[in-house]
Amino acid sequence: MHTKLLIRPVNFISRYQHWTQNRLIEFLEMFRGSYANAVFGKGAEDLQYIEDKAQNRLIWEPGVVSMDEMGFMIDYFKEVMLKNKYFNYLSDVRQDVFDNGIKLNVHRHYLKPDSAFHFNKEETEIQHFGNIFFEHHFNAKINSISISVNYYGQNQYASFEKLMELLLDDPNTIV
Repeated sequence: MHTKLLIRPVNFISRYQHWTQNRLIEFLEMFRGSYANAVFGKGAEDLQYIEDKAQNRLIWEPGVVSMDEMGFMIDYFKEVMLKNKYFNYLSDVRQDVFDNGIKLNVHRHYLKPDSAFHFNKEETEIQHFGNIFFEHHFNAKINSISISVNYYGQNQYASFEKLMELLLDDPNTIV
């Protein structure tokens, strides 16, 4: 396994900005539909949802989205959380090589609640979800996003559903 910092080149950033202005809403709607079907509806072939006491995780692999666009999605999700009392603890790139020689690339953002945030029951407007990982897994056969939330201690957390609502909300309606 090889790990290094994730640094987005200028051409990625300019393409990301164009994508957020022109295609973001379309991708949020696709993700929202898959999520709703998997969690609340009849199931979704392109989304897995795993829930337990220590972690909630989903994996979205729509099959019709380019690798760049999946990278744009995790960067967008990071931006949403930065606006919601989180800070980017680490962004890195990992490359895993398996016994059969297949390489899996992982671009990851690891976010933590702002250190100034305290678990104050009076601050009901602040939503704390635990530590959050946004990962883009890709190679010649795989192109997926993973969203994981890790819980620790006896702290109170907002639900994973609330996190997904925040992430998948239309950015034009966010105040």
